[in-house]
Amino acid sequence: MTEATDMEELIWKRRATKFIEDGGLPDVAYDLAGLMMLRDREGLDDRRVCFECTSYVQKKCTKILDDFKKPSQQLRFVLQRCDYFTLKGKK
Repeated sequence: MTEATDMEELIWKRRATKFIEDGGLPDVAYDLAGLMMLRDREGLDDRRVCFECTSYVQKKCTKILDDFKKPSQQLRFVLQRCDYFTLKGKK
């Protein structure tokens, strides 16, 4: 694996910080941010995490509801595929 560029390292740190602020454990946050960096670099993995989605609001998914029709707290710190995913910032 090649060394991370300055931009990749900056994004990795920002993502890890966001995961920690969102309640993730530091070790998990840095590992997940690293997996996302590899995903972005290689382009071979189409999985995403909830915080990249427009439906992720206040630590909950507004598309996937629980049994009481309330926004759900999904697997926020897991790379996954979701039928409701829409990338934030995409026009």
